[in-house]
Amino acid sequence: MSHIFSVHAKQQAAAVETDLNADDSVVMMTTEHTENERRWQFWVDVGGTFTDCVALSPQSVLHTHKTLSSGKVKGTVESVASESLDDSLRQGEPPDFWVGWTLSLRDAEGDLFFQTKVTLYDSLTGTLRFLVPVPIEVSVGQGYELHSELEAPVICIRTILKLPLEESIPPVDVRMGTTRGTNALLERKGARTAFVTTNGFADLLLIGNQDRPELFDLDIKKPLPLYETVVEVDERLAADGTILQSLDTTNAKQQLQQLKATGIESVAIALLNSYRNPVHEEQLELLAREVGFAEVSRSSHVAPTIKIVPRAETTILDAYLTPILRSYVARIRESLSSESTLKLMTSHGGLVDGSRFTGKDSILSGPAGGVVAFSQIGQNAGFAQSIGFDMGGTSTDVSRFGGELEIQTETIKAGVRIASPTLAIETVAAGGGSICSFDGIQLHVGPESAGADPGPACYGGGGPLTVTDVNVALGRVLPEQF
Repeated sequence: MSHIFSVHAKQQAAAVETDLNADDSVVMMTTEHTENERRWQFWVDVGGTFTDCVALSPQSVLHTHKTLSSGKVKGTVESVASESLDDSLRQGEPPDFWVGWTLSLRDAEGDLFFQTKVTLYDSLTGTLRFLVPVPIEVSVGQGYELHSELEAPVICIRTILKLPLEESIPPVDVRMGTTRGTNALLERKGARTAFVTTNGFADLLLIGNQDRPELFDLDIKKPLPLYETVVEVDERLAADGTILQSLDTTNAKQQLQQLKATGIESVAIALLNSYRNPVHEEQLELLAREVGFAEVSRSSHVAPTIKIVPRAETTILDAYLTPILRSYVARIRESLSSESTLKLMTSHGGLVDGSRFTGKDSILSGPAGGVVAFSQIGQNAGFAQSIGFDMGGTSTDVSRFGGELEIQTETIKAGVRIASPTLAIETVAAGGGSICSFDGIQLHVGPESAGADPGPACYGGGGPLTVTDVNVALGRVLPEQF
């Protein structure tokens, strides 16, 4: 499997260079190949619960590592002294690797009762030492967590390279797919977003295009909008882009200042007919940045196509997710050297530089890698057609390959219409970490997920009942094997 992932990642790296600049693709790929012969390459899949990493050394040796996406490493106390504890799981790990990490202990209810920094680590015995005494209530069998400020992909890189916190990561090449955007959309955990549109169209997306996907459902529940509030601005463009009413910039700026004062984090701008003439949207973007908004998405840039409903929905999606993704990618970028490269997979199966990774391209970032991979695996095995089933901690993705990758120019994910190229993948909010609940009338699974922290109840972190816990109770998951 490791070999399959490495081949897939190399193909994707080549594909993106060709896609970004066809004229320079040969030169760029040759240069990257020469660099890769002298540096480590990492391919990382970040899910809602686990992060998996495959690495290729300069000597062409493959390495793998798996960790929780929360960045927390769990263990069990096997013996305890006044200022130290031992765990055989920690034996043989890189010298000084855990020095500087924070160790946390929780009680049976998952409440934190002890936390301290690791000051010494003995890789031969698996001993973790501290400067403060360990509480007397800590006993053999007690679970603990080790965590730092690092994101899970960086932990994977440091673990494989055997680098403690005090040592810098050398120049490396990182290719990554992540479901962070997908999970944020499924669980509605994006940024606080405002929708700015033409006066008279505040209810545009509540009305939508009158689709009736569940025509005979007796209890229809419309998905909640991603935006928190709507601002209508005075302006109007004709169908050909001609200005019928100029933008009232003075009033618009006041409206944006009021939005900023309420704590709105991101602004989505979608005006009528702006795909033909972006002038008013560009003016609004400038005003929004003047009043202090760092995250502004405008439809004439995000999805400059006809049809205001999908264009507006895509823009709101971009504004809703981009702040989360931008800060996440920035934290990873800051942990790498300036000479390192970081590229992320988009929903259509290509790669872009981390600085260009946005919300609208992130929805199928992780699953898209799976589609490209299983289609290639199937062809290598002699199957022209294949079906992919990818069940993670938060969502499950199903797709098919019939001889070529199927691209959709418009799709609906988690009740949101996306007017941006994506691979044809069906996603449902049901994974191993999906929360099982009962509302007094019926049982529910998802869309909320326990994620990596606290995780399912069987992780011992005080988490809720999930699909994984049910499988443990039914004997399908054997605790003694973990």
